[in-house]
Amino acid sequence: MVTRREVVAAGALGALGAGAGDAAGRAGEAGGAQTAEVEMARQLARIQDEMEGLRTLLRQALLGPSLAVGPVADIRRAFGVFLRSNQKFPDYCEIGSDVFTDLYDWHVRQQQPIEVTRVDNRLAIRFMFTWMVMRPEQDAGFIGFPYDRG
Repeated sequence: MVTRREVVAAGALGALGAGAGDAAGRAGEAGGAQTAEVEMARQLARIQDEMEGLRTLLRQALLGPSLAVGPVADIRRAFGVFLRSNQKFPDYCEIGSDVFTDLYDWHVRQQQPIEVTRVDNRLAIRFMFTWMVMRPEQDAGFIGFPYDRG
C-alpha cells in the first residue's frame, strides 16, 4: 500500500528532476557552465528555504503566544523564581515592546480581560498578578527581573 506522503514526495521529486534535467540540457547547449548537480542543489536549497518559511508561519499560527513557548514561558519561569524566594508574586516586571505585544496577543487569544494602565508614566499591562511595565528603550525582547514596590 502506498501512503499519501510517498505519492506527494514522488511527484515533487519527479517534477524537480524534470526541471533540473531541462536546465542541464540548456546548460549543456550553452557551453556546459552548469551541471545538473549544481542546478539540483540550487533547486533543493530554494525548496528548503520555502519549507523553513512554512515552518515559521505554522509555528507562529499554531503555537503563537502560548504558555509553553515564547516570552510567556520565560516570564512564568522568572515569576517562579521570585515566588520561591519571596513567597508571593511580584508587583512589577519590566519588558520590551515585542514582549508587551505578545502578552496583549496572548490575552486576546485566551479571551482574557485586558487591563492596561500607566505606571510611572509608562504603559503597563497586567499579566497574572503582576503589572508588566513596557520599557521601549530596552531591546524589544527584553524581560527584566520581577520586583516589588518600594
